[in-house]
Amino acid sequence: MGATPTNHGPTAARKETRTMGTSTPVRPTHPELAPATLTSAEVRQALRISMIEGAVANVHISITGAMGGSVFLTGFAMLLGANSFELGLLGALPFIGQLAGFLGAYLEARIGNRRKLVLYAALSGRLVWAVLLALPFLSFLGGAQLAVFFLGLACSYALNGISANAWLSWMSDLVPPRQRGSYFGVRNTVAAIAAMAATYLAGTALDLLRARGAETLGYALIFGVAVCAALGAAALIARQDEPRLQPKARVSLAELFSTPLRDRPFRSFVAANVGWALVTGIATPFFNAYGLTTLKLSFTTLGLSAVVTSAVSLIFGPLVGRMQDQLGYRKVLVACVIGTIALPWGWVLSTPTNLVPFWLTAIFSGIFWPSLNQGISNVMMERAPAEHRGAAIAAFGAITGVGTLVAGLTGGVIATVVANTQITVGPVSIIGLAAIFVLTSLGRAVMAGVFWKTL
Repeated sequence: MGATPTNHGPTAARKETRTMGTSTPVRPTHPELAPATLTSAEVRQALRISMIEGAVANVHISITGAMGGSVFLTGFAMLLGANSFELGLLGALPFIGQLAGFLGAYLEARIGNRRKLVLYAALSGRLVWAVLLALPFLSFLGGAQLAVFFLGLACSYALNGISANAWLSWMSDLVPPRQRGSYFGVRNTVAAIAAMAATYLAGTALDLLRARGAETLGYALIFGVAVCAALGAAALIARQDEPRLQPKARVSLAELFSTPLRDRPFRSFVAANVGWALVTGIATPFFNAYGLTTLKLSFTTLGLSAVVTSAVSLIFGPLVGRMQDQLGYRKVLVACVIGTIALPWGWVLSTPTNLVPFWLTAIFSGIFWPSLNQGISNVMMERAPAEHRGAAIAAFGAITGVGTLVAGLTGGVIATVVANTQITVGPVSIIGLAAIFVLTSLGRAVMAGVFWKTL
């Protein structure tokens, strides 16, 4: 399923009930797992496959923005005629996937086979891009091209949301609790290498074709590669073992939603992440658009910045994973939140002739963002009640998704208002969308205190 989802994650305080050093059957932590358990050899093999699958899937994710946007997704929307408000809507669409996590939890409980659920939902969601990549060539659609794009993207997010919920529940039962930080640190590093190569090569190819007046062909090419990667990831998922669940004859959706929220530590963590989704989501859809328009950056440059971020994360991802296992998630996670406060200013302070702040942001993003996302995932797995893990993950995604939705729509409105404004404060000029970056920086400072009190 690619990199560890950014708004879900692992746990450390739960009792470790399996090892990876013997060939004895592994006793699962999930109370509804089927009697037939995996041996530690089968667990090791499954984790190795997942490591490779993460790299292959991340080729698709990094190009299409399937888990939070990409420069190519933004550029494609702009090619189809998206304005500032519609770019904000683009940032709100992941809410659909987070809400669909409830359907994933329901199907998981009824079917009991998470591998099939992940396989078919993820593959279907990713293959939607086989249709979307053709949109620029369908001129007969006229102004409806953008509407079809948003509809197809919404379907893709919904299917990916179903698969992501089941995948995280699957991995929560597969990865030994005390090794989650280290394992996901390495897995995310491998995924980052794939993302680094895919993003840079896609950006270079797109710029070359744009220079020849074939931009639409460029998008079709890179999204076609993403579709091929989706097929490869599906083949790997089909080979990965899972601790099977006992399917339920009846599942109450009301109980599915409310039961995990009765757990106070989990509920407080969800509330904190709603705030985090709000303060970050208002700006997320606009960074790449600002780079393409105000800073006059090429896709190659934006792709190279992603490569720099990924390269830095290769060093710090495993290191921070070990720190989380040794020091606990609270200190490391809050330190990373504090580290993100200054990052938006790298965009604000940059100009087309001075990109030093932009490159510094790319470097420090590789330290703080992957580590922060990994920390949130780890705390998520820790706080999710083991007996209702799938439902807890779904509730977390749906509720924090409301924050994503509100943030995206709010950001779109603000972007429309400030698009043509310029504010000068001393030597600093805040141009257009940069005003939103100032707001998100202030919000992150507030959330650092909230997370410290909540975790």
